[in-house]
This record gives sequence, structure tokens and C-alpha cells, in this order.
Amino acid sequence: MRKVAAQSVMVAVLTISIGSQSLAQHWSKKPYDASYEVQSSAGKNSLRMVTDGQGRVRNEMSTAAGKMTTIIDAPAKVMYSVMESQRMVTKMPYKEQPAVTDEQSAKAANAKSLGAKVIDGHPCHGWQTVNKDSTTESWTGDDIGCVVLSTTNGPGYSSTMRLLKYSAAKPSASDFAVPAGYKVMEMPAAPAIR
Repeated sequence: MRKVAAQSVMVAVLTISIGSQSLAQHWSKKPYDASYEVQSSAGKNSLRMVTDGQGRVRNEMSTAAGKMTTIIDAPAKVMYSVMESQRMVTKMPYKEQPAVTDEQSAKAANAKSLGAKVIDGHPCHGWQTVNKDSTTESWTGDDIGCVVLSTTNGPGYSSTMRLLKYSAAKPSASDFAVPAGYKVMEMPAAPAIR
């Protein structure tokens, strides 16, 4: 049970870290399904992020250790971490993390503007945010309303998230539902990333 709890907290922290680069308090108002390549010192992984434009997000990260799925319902302030191999879901409170995706959220987060440039064919605006131990530069596509490129650097750590594929298709409600037949375990809130 302790191993499951530790895995859940690790997945939650990873999700919040990645999510803070792309979606959180000021979520995209547009639904989308986006696929990313995530490169870090741990290697290369893939991330699929689906949002309904109303604060619900599904993150699926494929790593060498397997697939990690997290479902965030920001309006309900809850997050689920799905562990397929154990047929288990952990449910914990979700505290919205400030993210920068537009001018309004940039002001709220005291972000530094990086200006505008075209990245992989998308006209983007970029912002730099500094947290306690890390600096993130995130570029959001003006045309699609989601992160196109994000880089985070900290002591002994760096990661880059690059958009590979984007669809404006509205996701299914089932993307944000807890899988049927899985045991749901309540957990305390994950530690805040600052």
C-alpha cells in the first residue's frame, strides 16, 4: 500500500510539473487534443494532453516505466492518477497551480514577456516564469491556444516539451471519467510546486 501511495504522489507531482507548463489556473478556453515530445535528463517521453476547454484535462505520459495517466478536474478541484497495472485510481485534492497561457494569466503570475515569434508554423507569445528553484519559458500558440514549446531549467534538471500534433476536436466525456471497475483510493493533497 505504501508503494502505491508513493507512486501516486510521484505521478501527481510529475503531472503538476508538466501541467504547470501547459495548463492550470488559467486553462485554455478551447478544447483540444495535443501530443508532445518531452525530453529531460530522464530521457525522451511522449505526452498526450486532452482538454475540454472547461478545466478538465487528461494527461497520458508514456515512459520506459509504462504509461501514467492523470485526470484533472480543475473546477471540482480534484485529480485522479490512474495506475493500469494495479487497476487502481488515486483521488486527491487538486490545488490549481498558476500557469501562463495568455496576457491575463501572465499578469497574474508576474511573468516576464518574451515577445512574439513563430514556432513550427504557429504564431506564439512567450513568457518566462521563475519559481523557487526553476525557470520556465513557455510559448503558447495564438492560433491554437495551447503550448507549442516549453523549457524548464533548474538545479541539475532541465526538460523541454515540444508540440508534435494538434487537433481542435472536442474530446469525449469518457476521456475525463475514472475507468470502470478500478478501485478508487483517497489520498491527501500533493505537495505544491513552487
